[in-house]
Amino acid sequence: METDGQRVYSVLTTNEVGEKMTSEINQISEVFLLSKSDATLILISLRWNSFKASDRLGDDKEKLLSDLGLVKVFSSCQESDSVSSFAGHENLVSTPFCSHEFSETCWKSHLNNLLERKTEEEERVVCPNPDCVAPVGPDTIEKLTEPAVKMMYDRYVLGSFVEANKESIKWCPAPGCEYAIELHEDLLEDDESSLDFGVVCLCGHTFCWSCTLESHRPVTCKDASVWFSSTLDTLKSNAWLLENTKRCPNCNCHVQRTDDPVLRMITCICSCSFCWRCFRSEEEHNGKWNCVEFSFQLSMRQVDDSRYLRLWETCLEEYENSKSDLKAIEENGVPRLTDNCNFNERDVDAVKEATLLMVQCRLVLKWSCAYEYFIAMYQSAKTQYVKHLRGEATKTLLRHIATQEELMNKALTSGYFSSFKVKLSDSSTITGNYFHEYVKTLESGFPEIQVDT
Repeated sequence: METDGQRVYSVLTTNEVGEKMTSEINQISEVFLLSKSDATLILISLRWNSFKASDRLGDDKEKLLSDLGLVKVFSSCQESDSVSSFAGHENLVSTPFCSHEFSETCWKSHLNNLLERKTEEEERVVCPNPDCVAPVGPDTIEKLTEPAVKMMYDRYVLGSFVEANKESIKWCPAPGCEYAIELHEDLLEDDESSLDFGVVCLCGHTFCWSCTLESHRPVTCKDASVWFSSTLDTLKSNAWLLENTKRCPNCNCHVQRTDDPVLRMITCICSCSFCWRCFRSEEEHNGKWNCVEFSFQLSMRQVDDSRYLRLWETCLEEYENSKSDLKAIEENGVPRLTDNCNFNERDVDAVKEATLLMVQCRLVLKWSCAYEYFIAMYQSAKTQYVKHLRGEATKTLLRHIATQEELMNKALTSGYFSSFKVKLSDSSTITGNYFHEYVKTLESGFPEIQVDT
């Protein structure tokens, strides 16, 4: 995830994203002698393309302002700042580009409805008058006294900036997270292999840069979407049916047993009544209920589906446990090492990076289960090799985990020792490189292996 010691992405706060946006606004405003409000509206209209904005302003500034509706109008009933007030009434506010005045209550309702239903960042915010398309800029919003309205509009402007720059800036998709990720494209390798473990936000969430789903390499974005949207639910449904239902011997429908464990005879919706254990009718039992339970032979597909689901759930549990371990290390392990072993910042960073690597590797192993499922569907000749590779990757991770535990126990038992950081960093490098190659190998599809025909 680093290139020549430099991380290929940065985690930004909302304020830092705002500073980048403000810098572009100020540049256009200062160069072309525009108000910051007008510069903001121009950039929103042109999808925050500063080069395009500069070209069009340089070619014909007045024409661009006219095309975008940024020509100020004045009426005798308006004050110069587009705000009117009457005794006992709210202030009436209009845009500088039209004479339609509305109360703050109307403005709040209009902006709330418009921004709530907005689905595309390029949709402009315009005057509340349904026949007017005058744009609403920051200068109009500043005349409103309601803080919630200003916050709503600021989020809209910032959102439009991030959406227009989504190739290099994205919000972290974790619920409640307000961080953004900026990709340094000049440091990114052509194949994006420097993002092989995904993007890690400061909130702890790891996600795929391309689709913003949970980081899912070696599985493609398309297959990851299919896995989450349908495949996983299908596997769980089939597993539940195998565990809780049986096929009616008459119509082959799934029949679920009642909660009464004593009740032996089950009646299907087709009116067929059969014994839950042996599938015979009550007459065939002739009053004797010492029958032997009949078991169906599962198909290979059913066996495989059950195995893949168990494998996924096992790896999911191990991944969640690794995240808990990371939190425990940060909250308990690091303070103990700092207090008892006199660890410096570099030693602490080595521990954090080694533990974070475990989380990332567990995530790769989890998704390698889904990869194995998909390759078994279409290229089953490769499944044994995929199992072998996953097994070797698991062994490599376990060695890294054992190394960290051994080094930390030694440090806590005997105090600080100088080779701690070197040994732990070496283990992290070896493990990280191994998983990097592991992911690349799976993604290549190893064409040298003959597939089914």
